[in-house]
Amino acid sequence: MRPLIITLCCLLSAFSLHAQGGYLLLSGKVIDKVTQKPVPHAYVGMMTKGTGTLTNDDGQFFYRFPRIAADSAVVVAMMGYQPFRQKASAYQLNQKDVIIELQPAQPRVVDSSYIKTFEARNWVSDALGKIKKNNPQVPYLLSGFYRESLQQNGEYAEIREAVLQTEKDPRPKILIPEKVKAIRGRTYASESRSKALEGYAFPNGATIVTHSVDVGIPEYLDGKNLYDYVYELDDSILYYLDKQVYRILFRPVNAGIKAARTGMICINAADTAIVRIEYDFTSEGVKDVMKTSTSDKVFGKTKREPKRLYTCINYKPFGGKWYLQDYRMLLDTQFEQKNTQVLGTIKLQFVTTEIQKSNGNRIPETDILIDTESFSQQSVPKYDEVIWGNFNFIIPTESMRLIVNTLVK
Repeated sequence: MRPLIITLCCLLSAFSLHAQGGYLLLSGKVIDKVTQKPVPHAYVGMMTKGTGTLTNDDGQFFYRFPRIAADSAVVVAMMGYQPFRQKASAYQLNQKDVIIELQPAQPRVVDSSYIKTFEARNWVSDALGKIKKNNPQVPYLLSGFYRESLQQNGEYAEIREAVLQTEKDPRPKILIPEKVKAIRGRTYASESRSKALEGYAFPNGATIVTHSVDVGIPEYLDGKNLYDYVYELDDSILYYLDKQVYRILFRPVNAGIKAARTGMICINAADTAIVRIEYDFTSEGVKDVMKTSTSDKVFGKTKREPKRLYTCINYKPFGGKWYLQDYRMLLDTQFEQKNTQVLGTIKLQFVTTEIQKSNGNRIPETDILIDTESFSQQSVPKYDEVIWGNFNFIIPTESMRLIVNTLVK
């Protein structure tokens, strides 16, 4: 363990720490120490302060925090890796593009006999029953970064981004348990977008990806729905923040289950808290969901065939409770118009960057975000981050930045 500590301490001197008013910046890249490949969606922040961000698909991150918090520990965490911790005051000024190597945590392998006797469904049921204990039950406000994108045949055709606030009130008898407000936002729309993809969007995407177990059990696991699935312990137990995490695999009991999913629920062994839910809809499940969609904007009138619908939700600890860390969703659909086929991919993502207390009324009903079409459209061929000010955001990948070459003028 000592060589790892020495390595990480040496890396500290290479961090970018740049003062802007009362804020300091950290920027760089997180990679796997063994494979040297980028680690996407890793948390970077101060868990004791409830602030942070995530690495992008290329492992890059940008984290801004108040100068007053410089004596707090910065944590880089990802399930399956040993966490990195160090006081922010140890960083040096004006150094950029650091490479942080995360050491994989050796999983605990379990034998098949133990798996057979493990009551996986009971573990899931216990975790669902402890949501009120493990997740906050008082009003709170999450600030975060939202991005929705549309790709056609792998190239970005539209990107909408925003700083959002979502207010949650888990108390019973609250008529509006979740509210979403846009602080600022923008849209990049390519002029090369195929007509086959017209109307292909989730106008309520921001609402979808800010929802979490904090305010209730997922409907597909609630009540009798829990028995629609077969549960089994995975043959390896991972680690998150040095704690064991059980991975419970689930699949539908039969092909007749509506909107069926196949996936995994990760449960923290120490407190039975849900730390991740990840799943794909089955091929029939995708069709069930798309058939029941009430929004004509999802598909329009072009011939289409949904291929994949994927969801991943992660939670992080703060103040003895677990809060939404990030929510990602992906939808692949094959379109056909006049004998021309186009693969349309929608990606939705919300990343919590700050957790604050609330009285349940910090977002007035008049400010609730209806859809993301109101975000201002960018026509200048430049992809910068000045618009976000002191808010944290997710760095766009190089493939995203290429959209500025095809903007609608």
